[in-house]
Amino acid sequence: MSPRRPTLLMPLFLPNVEVAFRGWMGGAIYVQNLATVLSQLPEGERPRIVILTDGGLDAPLPRMLFNQAAVEGIFEPNGKPLAVKPSLAPDILDASGQPDLARITVLFDQAAAIFPVLRSMFNTNKALHWIPDFQHRHLPEMFDAEEMEQRNTEFRIMTHSRQFVLVSSEAGRQDLKRFYPTATARTYIWHFTSGLDSSAVAPQDPRPRFELPESFLFAPNQFWKHKDHLTLFRAITLLRDRGIPAVVACTGRDIDVRHPGYADELRSFIVDNRLQDRVKLLGTVAPDILLNLFRYAAAVVQPSLFEGWSTVVEDAKALGRPLFLTNLPVHREQAADAGPLADFHFYPPGDAVALADAIASEWPNLTPGPDPIAEAGAEAARGLRARASAQAFVDIMRDMQEQG
Repeated sequence: MSPRRPTLLMPLFLPNVEVAFRGWMGGAIYVQNLATVLSQLPEGERPRIVILTDGGLDAPLPRMLFNQAAVEGIFEPNGKPLAVKPSLAPDILDASGQPDLARITVLFDQAAAIFPVLRSMFNTNKALHWIPDFQHRHLPEMFDAEEMEQRNTEFRIMTHSRQFVLVSSEAGRQDLKRFYPTATARTYIWHFTSGLDSSAVAPQDPRPRFELPESFLFAPNQFWKHKDHLTLFRAITLLRDRGIPAVVACTGRDIDVRHPGYADELRSFIVDNRLQDRVKLLGTVAPDILLNLFRYAAAVVQPSLFEGWSTVVEDAKALGRPLFLTNLPVHREQAADAGPLADFHFYPPGDAVALADAIASEWPNLTPGPDPIAEAGAEAARGLRARASAQAFVDIMRDMQEQG
């Protein structure tokens, strides 16, 4: 077998991804972004990614990832190849051109790292155990007793009986130290950048399609309870009562697996408070439409009560749009590299009056996009962050090999 770049195994099969990806788009976005930024490295510098899946080629995430340059093969967990690019074929085929299980086993065994590992089922010095956040410790009311116990048990094993743990932010690392002060695992931080590439999507005004006014606010979040759409809708009610014509467009899946009735509660609030002309629920939209909603919005709103690393914040940074967001430590952390032109407005989580006050204060200054100058600067900064993000993960893999 010829010398090759280090291999990253992605175990996208049950039960490993069940907890994190069960209706949670953020988990899939995190993995997609990792594959994307690694693919943007020069070929000689990037790891090669091999995916293990029990969903076959019908599984949407592995199929989507296979389009990335760094992803070279998809296999079943038992080693059966499902899709292999020519660059990987010499390492797994025998002299007759057939898959060789022994060679495939060597490929897996020689992997530099296994990620994402979300369950303690992997007891190996190559497993990078990912703790996306400690939301259950900050907002226990969002979880039932069974999931609380499962998270606590898994995280304790990961931090005390495994070698490597990855968190998504410095805020996450501080939480790990706080909740697991005797942890022995080596801890890394890796956070993603936005996957929105404004240079790849031409401006196309989404307002006529969705019957939006010239100036509108944009809130792109799944309808999970901790995203706190309710505070946003209360703020919109207050703004209406003050005579400010604020309209918010919301995208995202309307399913909260922990609180199945939450979306209906929000719809009832809209009707009961006569907000049908002020709150527009657009559902899940295609990536190009999502980008243009960011691009044309007067401002973005991120009302979440807790985040591991916010996609909304990264996307607003990538498009150079004004942003109203909760004053969470992780949001402050994300704002730190947004650049001197960033227009961020923080407010206390759950405070509808403070959010309404912040929007009202800025409303005369909010201008709908596109803003080509701000967007060009933001895109250049996003490219630099993506390159740094890719290099940071390569450095993590290298350090794991040295430690192992």
